[in-house]
Amino acid sequence: MSEEKKPASDVNEKSAGAKIVWADFIRGAIVGVLAGMLVTYVIMNGLYSGLLSKDEKTEIVPGPSTVDFVDVVLDEAGEHSEFIVMEQPLSVNTTITKSGLANLPIFSKVKNVTYYGTGVYTVDLSEINSRNIRVDEENHVVNILIPHAVLQYVNPDLEKTEFQDTERGWLAFGDIRLTAEESNELEKDVLSTMEERLSTDDLLIQADEFAILKTWEIFQPVISAVSNEYSVEIEFSE
Repeated sequence: MSEEKKPASDVNEKSAGAKIVWADFIRGAIVGVLAGMLVTYVIMNGLYSGLLSKDEKTEIVPGPSTVDFVDVVLDEAGEHSEFIVMEQPLSVNTTITKSGLANLPIFSKVKNVTYYGTGVYTVDLSEINSRNIRVDEENHVVNILIPHAVLQYVNPDLEKTEFQDTERGWLAFGDIRLTAEESNELEKDVLSTMEERLSTDDLLIQADEFAILKTWEIFQPVISAVSNEYSVEIEFSE
């Protein structure tokens, strides 16, 4: 028996239907791929953002370095070449004697004079260099080595000089008058006496104590500006 041939219209309908199904499959596959890519992008973007946020939260800020402390100390020290740490007032009593005829007491004149002055003690902070600065990172301490205090100069206050009444022998008359040369020589002797008294060990030790205190007051603020976790300790370089 011969097979019955199907009408051409049925064949065309089946072929068209197959094409529609295949197109729908392709379209669905493309949509699925695009949807998957979109979901993957959203997930990866979220993970990246989360990791970035986590990294930002756990970011470690480096602490100050030794160079930071050295730089601020040297900058500050350079502005205090002769830093005054102590001023010590004092007075010196002296006697002016003018001998009369034949150096006899009855012709002599005597006057007591009190001179005043102030000794000025300084520390030369400009001598500080990087070797005088030690940073203890473990204990958060900056050690600064400074020179000892010295008697820089004596400032006599001649306007405060006190002259006592002249004591005269019973045959002496008038007041004591000094020549310009005698006055200059007397003032030199008084200044030398002041320097000697102001150079005693006790006063130099006292000046050193003030040097530690006052230089600490200079350097602690600049160290704290770099890191408030660090403190300053002052010592002497010799």
